[in-house]
Amino acid sequence: MNKKIQKIRGSKNTRLIVLLVIIAITAGMWYYGNKTDNKTLKTGAAIVGGVAGLATGLEFAEKDFDLQKLFETGSLKESLMARDADGNLVNIGMICDAQDADYYDYNCDDFLTQPEAQSVYEKCGTDVNRLDGDNDGIVCESLPKNKK
Repeated sequence: MNKKIQKIRGSKNTRLIVLLVIIAITAGMWYYGNKTDNKTLKTGAAIVGGVAGLATGLEFAEKDFDLQKLFETGSLKESLMARDADGNLVNIGMICDAQDADYYDYNCDDFLTQPEAQSVYEKCGTDVNRLDGDNDGIVCESLPKNKK
C-alpha cells in the first residue's frame, strides 16, 4: 500500500472527518425522510447515524472493540481494546490472539513503523504472518524506523 495513503488512513483526524461526513449524510437522510414521510429512510438514517455516532465516541475515547471476542464472550469489558494517540492498538495480546485464531492476517502494511511491527512480533512470539521474510529476527525491514 502507498505510504501516503497508509498515513492518511491511520490519521485520527481523517477517521473523525469521515465519521462526521457520514453523520451529516444521515442527518440529511433523516430530514428528507421526515419531509416525505418515508419511514424506511428515517429508520435507515437512525441506524447508520447511531452506529456512526458510536464509532465517533469510540474514536474520541481512543478505544475499540475486538468483535470476535465480543461475540465469543458476550462481554464488552473483555473485548475492549485501547488505542494510542496515533490510532495504533495498544492491546497487542489481542492481536496475537486474532492471528492465532486465523481471524486476521497481519502483514507489514498494517504497521506505520518497523518498531511497531517488531513489538507485535516479539509480543506474539510467533511469525504466523511471515513478517520476518529472511528469518533474521528483524521484521518489516522496509518500514521506516520512526514516524516523520
